[in-house]
Amino acid sequence: METSKTGISRRKFLTFSAAALGGLVLASHVGLTYVKDDSVKMKSPALVPTPAKWKDDQLTVAWLGHASFLINFYGTKIIVDPAFYEKIGITPFGNHTIGLKRFLACPLTPEQIGKVDLVICSHAHTDHFDYPSLRNLQSPDTFVMTAKGTKALWEGMNYKSIDELYWGEEKEYPGGLLVKAIEGQHWGARLPWNKGMEANSILLSKNGVNIFIGADTGYTEKFQQQLREVEIELAIMGIGAYLPKSYEAHHATPEQAIQMAEEIGAKKIIPMHWGTFKLSQEPMEEPIQRFNQAMAGKLDKIALQEIGATWVKS
Repeated sequence: METSKTGISRRKFLTFSAAALGGLVLASHVGLTYVKDDSVKMKSPALVPTPAKWKDDQLTVAWLGHASFLINFYGTKIIVDPAFYEKIGITPFGNHTIGLKRFLACPLTPEQIGKVDLVICSHAHTDHFDYPSLRNLQSPDTFVMTAKGTKALWEGMNYKSIDELYWGEEKEYPGGLLVKAIEGQHWGARLPWNKGMEANSILLSKNGVNIFIGADTGYTEKFQQQLREVEIELAIMGIGAYLPKSYEAHHATPEQAIQMAEEIGAKKIIPMHWGTFKLSQEPMEEPIQRFNQAMAGKLDKIALQEIGATWVKS
């Protein structure tokens, strides 16, 4: 059984086999297609962000791969769904991870990122809630925003506060950053038998500027209903893990992701949740190819689409 502090307690040691089996069950539960480690050769990204040079009077967003983003929101430093290391999965022994291997390395180490003001985890699936990364980021000066029913997963970690937000709830953090939980079309259980764990999409607001993070979601009209009165500067939308067809209910296709961004009136879009891990049956490059085809004639609306790339709004 995983624990936030050490991975597995002594009392649970003899149940490791069951926990490992649970990890395999989780794979089918969240729609993961496991790839043998020897078939994956992790490459280094061509682009590397330089957060030490970012300015606090600007909004700066860098994609760290998969669903991980580093954001300087006019002086408030945020990291979303961090996953820094070679693998994601279950961690029955400390930070030793059993699971999927990255195809492309994270462009920044935790040391290069440094202390952040806020950690956001959209939900508890292992590709969004990575224990080794979260343990490395912990600081008594850092806040956490997490989904309803997931606070217990943070037990033993040293953060300033762990705030569960349910759909429609919002919280203001130091520096004037407002964070609101938005209902999408996904589910949040870490393991199939976990009850009451939800999944959030997220609205970030500061200085009159709004960023929408879709996180994991299938196509839904819920976003336009909840964000009808909000001017969205940037929408960060998942475009991968949609095959077989049944996965589409909880992971939008590239075309559906674009449609949802357009329905909420987003000025810019960033495609994510592709190209880092092999999560499903579509070819690795298919999501971004379909995305670019669907964005033909409006490529100026794409803020970035390469791991390690940075977008800046003054």
